[in-house]
Amino acid sequence: MADSDTWWERQLLQFFVKRGVFVASLVPVALGLVILYGVAVLVAIVAEHRLWTKSLELSTVVVGGAAALVVTYIITILATAAMSTRGRYSRLLALHQTMREIREMSWPEFEQLVAANYQSLGYEVEHVGRATSDGGRDLVMKKDRETVLVQCKHYRDSWVHVIPLRQFLGTLEHYRAKRGIFVSCGVFDASAEEFAKQNPRIELVAGERLQEMIQASVARRLGGRIYSCSNCGAPMKPKTGKYGLFLSCSNYPACKGSQDWPN
Repeated sequence: MADSDTWWERQLLQFFVKRGVFVASLVPVALGLVILYGVAVLVAIVAEHRLWTKSLELSTVVVGGAAALVVTYIITILATAAMSTRGRYSRLLALHQTMREIREMSWPEFEQLVAANYQSLGYEVEHVGRATSDGGRDLVMKKDRETVLVQCKHYRDSWVHVIPLRQFLGTLEHYRAKRGIFVSCGVFDASAEEFAKQNPRIELVAGERLQEMIQASVARRLGGRIYSCSNCGAPMKPKTGKYGLFLSCSNYPACKGSQDWPN
């Protein structure tokens, strides 16, 4: 944390770090309920000399306030999670623009990278892939009233043959999907490409094309501009640091020029 942080801020941070995410998410709503009911009890003691009020109106206000607090808190948590996911997707796109970087990813990260790519193209993306059987689909995407199924296969340095495409076609039939996209880090062989031509419902995205799509997505986020280092004039590259994405000189560490990530 920054040097300007107070002692209380540092103590709170350490408290939640030691006790985990569950306690961190539970404490605010619990504290809000305690304060809400504490105020109601205090009013009852002062006004009626009782531990709880006889007033139906006050009881209704307290219960309604508690419900509103819980609902608002849940919505806030969901919104925060959505923004966190969007931020992670942005970092994945910015930091994995070469085939080497894409091949070095784990298969769950590869699925998230593909999801981030299509989300940047305006799709509403649901990640349904799991460590266990996922029914032949990893992503379910929606755009312009069309539902598209996506199968992601990392296949770092191997050819993609026709067999997984046949299985994916069966998945499209099972879910009655009109279109599907098969994304791989590898290369489709002649039999796979011929099968896709015979079944136009399946779109093939190989590693090189995926790389081009990701680079285009990052370029759109940068407004199509190429940023140059103010120190040496070399192109700037996206990197991530303590405070998120930023632009770093491509000559690093010889040149330590950097810029904030464009809004």
